[in-house]
Amino acid sequence: MAKRLPRRLAIGAAFAASTPAFASVPLPLPMRGTAPELLAAAMVTLAALAMAVLLSRRTQAAEERSRSLEQQLQAERRAHADVENALAGSHEVLCRLVRKQEGVRDSERNRIARDLHDELGHRLLSLRVELALQQAAVRGTSPAAHDKLSVAIANLDAAIRAVRAIVAGLRPIAPGDTLRQAAERHLADFARLHGLDYRFDAGVDPARQPGDREADAVLFRALQESLSNIAHHAHATTVCVTLVESASEIMLKVEDDGVGLAVPVVRGCGLDGMRERAEAFGGTMRVANGRRGGTVVCVTLPARREAIPV
Repeated sequence: MAKRLPRRLAIGAAFAASTPAFASVPLPLPMRGTAPELLAAAMVTLAALAMAVLLSRRTQAAEERSRSLEQQLQAERRAHADVENALAGSHEVLCRLVRKQEGVRDSERNRIARDLHDELGHRLLSLRVELALQQAAVRGTSPAAHDKLSVAIANLDAAIRAVRAIVAGLRPIAPGDTLRQAAERHLADFARLHGLDYRFDAGVDPARQPGDREADAVLFRALQESLSNIAHHAHATTVCVTLVESASEIMLKVEDDGVGLAVPVVRGCGLDGMRERAEAFGGTMRVANGRRGGTVVCVTLPARREAIPV
């Protein structure tokens, strides 16, 4: 009866016999008389060595691929960081340009306001004085001329008020006034002109230092733009303005009880310009529907902005 091989040796022998690399190798003459157990063990050992070499090569290839992917990932991360730095630099440059443009606009507005006040305003006042003197001179002698002069003086008074309103609009905050004083005065004039009710709430943190005049001008322009939108689009009856000044930020909120947000209104009311100016000064602007109807515009700016050379 033939001696049976152990199970492991039989499997190894079968594997070695089925491997083309070993099946085609003739056995050396000294090994032809070797016991089948030793022959199977040798075959298994050779097969194990071959598999170890194959696994080593595959492991080395996998490690090389892993290193290549890691290098590619590092390169992509560096490229991503470079892009982010470039975008941050572009955003900072854009903010500087917007601030510079806003400063140039304010300077030009101040020049126009000064010319209107000093030249046109004084000439209109002088003309009114002359007409008033002429009216007094013909009071008892020519009633028709007196009436015509009265009409002319009334029209001249309206022109003087219009010039003063234009000058006030061009000069957002008069020298010596605070943002609170300028905002409250502008809101009162707006409500009286358009026949609206209004409420003005303001709070100032005692620890707050004097604010940035440029930032105050941006907030005042936002108030002007918001009120202009209310006058043209909202059909509101009441306007509420809240101004909160703290040591870290300044918040302006304008709320009305009108028709609320509508697509044509949002596209044509200059909100993009308001948001651009707010972001250029490190702030934010939000527009939403009010809880009881109407629209809420909220602009927040940092109270103190680091000086950045333009």
